[in-house]
Amino acid sequence: MKKDRVDIYFIRTILFSLITAGITFGYFIMKDKGFFTVVDDFNAQQLPFATAVWNMLHSGDAGEWSWNIDLGSSFINTFSFYNLGSPFIWLSLLAPRGVFPYLAGFLYIVKYVTAAATAYLYLRLFLDKRQWGVIGALLYAFSGYQTTNLEFFHFHDVVALFPLLLLGLELAMKDKKYRLFFVLTIFINCLLNYFFFVGEVVFLIIYYLIRYRELPIRQFVSGILSCILCGVLGVGMAAILLFPNILYVLGNSRSQNKLYLENLAYDSANLLHIIKGFLFPGEPMREFSAILQQNWKSTSAYLPFFGMSMVIAYLRGEKKTWLHRLLLILGVISLFPLSESLFLMFSEANQRWWYMFVLVMAVATTKVLENNEDYPVIKSSLLYGAALTIFYFTVRLVKWNSNGDSAVYNLGRFTLFYLIALIGPIIFVLLKRYNKMSYKAILMLTMCGCIVTTGITLHFYRSANNNLEGYREHFEAGLQLKTLNDQYRYNTSNNEMIINGDASGIGVFCSTIENSSRKFNALFGHYSGNSTQDRYSVPGLAELLGGKYEITRDSGDKEILDSVTGRNAIFYITEKSACPIGFAVDYILTEEEFMAIPQEQKALTLMQAAIVDESKLDELENIATYVMDKSLDYEDGIDSLIERTITNKVNEFQRDSHGFKCTTSYTKNRLLYFTVPWSEGWKVTIDKTDAEVMESGGMIALIVPAGEHQVEFSYHTPGFQMGILVSAISFCIFIVFIVLNMKTKKKGTSK
Repeated sequence: MKKDRVDIYFIRTILFSLITAGITFGYFIMKDKGFFTVVDDFNAQQLPFATAVWNMLHSGDAGEWSWNIDLGSSFINTFSFYNLGSPFIWLSLLAPRGVFPYLAGFLYIVKYVTAAATAYLYLRLFLDKRQWGVIGALLYAFSGYQTTNLEFFHFHDVVALFPLLLLGLELAMKDKKYRLFFVLTIFINCLLNYFFFVGEVVFLIIYYLIRYRELPIRQFVSGILSCILCGVLGVGMAAILLFPNILYVLGNSRSQNKLYLENLAYDSANLLHIIKGFLFPGEPMREFSAILQQNWKSTSAYLPFFGMSMVIAYLRGEKKTWLHRLLLILGVISLFPLSESLFLMFSEANQRWWYMFVLVMAVATTKVLENNEDYPVIKSSLLYGAALTIFYFTVRLVKWNSNGDSAVYNLGRFTLFYLIALIGPIIFVLLKRYNKMSYKAILMLTMCGCIVTTGITLHFYRSANNNLEGYREHFEAGLQLKTLNDQYRYNTSNNEMIINGDASGIGVFCSTIENSSRKFNALFGHYSGNSTQDRYSVPGLAELLGGKYEITRDSGDKEILDSVTGRNAIFYITEKSACPIGFAVDYILTEEEFMAIPQEQKALTLMQAAIVDESKLDELENIATYVMDKSLDYEDGIDSLIERTITNKVNEFQRDSHGFKCTTSYTKNRLLYFTVPWSEGWKVTIDKTDAEVMESGGMIALIVPAGEHQVEFSYHTPGFQMGILVSAISFCIFIVFIVLNMKTKKKGTSK
């Protein structure tokens, strides 16, 4: 029996996507001499987060607690959403420390090539002429969804590996010998990103019900059961990251249901924005040219060069197939917030799931190109061009309110994207009309369309980088910052300064901090789901959180404790008065009583009192004074209060990635307050004896007895150990099935 020949079109897919991505990203890589940046989240999160993961895993003592994310946060819960399960980030771990910005552009190329390669493997299942799968793969990899999400580096990991999930399902339904491959694809996608995986499971259910609804009922039901079993095993293998994150998400306010009956339909602006997402190339989310000025919901499903023209042709074709029904159903789902929220368990309506829709549209496009004589491609291209033109002039000319305001915010850019979208169908019609439509011509035009749309949007994103040199200075300086004293933090919330090195600050721009940190922020009226940086607006809060060390370019007459260099800039480290991370308090109060305190006194209150649950008041009556019985002191000012915390501080405070420890020596029983986020993962011992970790307004409190004692806090991510166990068992089962399959195959061969 001869082995199958190598699929030459798979090799070509890799080659052509490499050329396309290489040209697009290579230009910007060379422009900045290798130091690749985009804007906003990419610069502030993706680059420092990758460096933080490198630091932890190469530390030689990797634990589960990261001190330089906010006031401290679970390493696993923080980075699982961003990069911890990404094979692309794993590649970067092989490089030296601090060089991730020089790798990021090349990793983008790898992701785009991977997306094209996996898409081709799926697309070829539906094609007789596989060369058209190369074009479809490029359309998926360089779609508008990819371009509009260019500042979200980790989104592209998901797009790159998702086609494997559909490929695994298709193969498993054709032959049960591929079920283990399906299990593997489930594991890969689940481990990669739990947030997107939820949407992928929902999509897979919809896909299965439409794709296989015409199977005999017995085969249909048995297919569902086998998919469920494969899913359980694949998810079990990924439990090492999934389990702890399930527990984390359940306690996250961002995951709560936010949809109400009044949100059943989009308003006119958002509906037009969605239509624009299908018709026009992807734009930077931070500054759209029309309809909405900003929107962070990934609203683009544009296919380079073709746009929606071939999808329209497929829908107008005479033969109605499962793909026809799937396209229509997904299209209807896209038009309503309630149905879109299905992909996020009804917590929010956005277009994060559209990459899956894009892959389905790529299938339809390649099917039409393969058999273009069977579809009304010219009429459909003209119809798409007409829709583009009507949309463009309607948005441009119509006044959208009584003030006569226009919905166009950047006419030049809006016109540019309109012309880019229009020129593709026009060229296609001319090629078709004059019988010049060859595969090579369409391939080259598709590659050009990919380069133009991705390159222009990347350019617009990067044009908002007003101070790239300043960013590089901060990034390189942050790599060198050291922990000067474990009891204190740097008085900054600049991500690239505090996350890259050994420093820790008083806030951070991150969506996956400890849930208790959000509770702490809410005490001061701050409810951001992705940032704790706004802590300077509350008097004394930076000092309460241990913000002792300041980073400055001009030290003035202050004593210089240390200095670091970023590029050609020197940053000096000076100090100011601040509270230690752990100290004893004299008073207690309830959260309700704390919320009644004026904002300007709240941080000063926590320098002398801890928030406790009402049920703890009796237990603590002989340890701390209830504020209802005595007024707190605000007269002597913040400096006096800080000195009091220093007098009452714990001793020999040390912290590492496993937790922190200290000694205490008080003449009576005391209540300690630590500005460290509370979590069920914290365990504490006093002289090796277990004690209770109390939550105090999102932070940690602890009762310690009089005398000298050793206190040790250790952190273990809730659900992580169970996840390890489930993953280990699941992998053992998976290996057993592989061995059984191999034995069965040998027996079949020997007969």
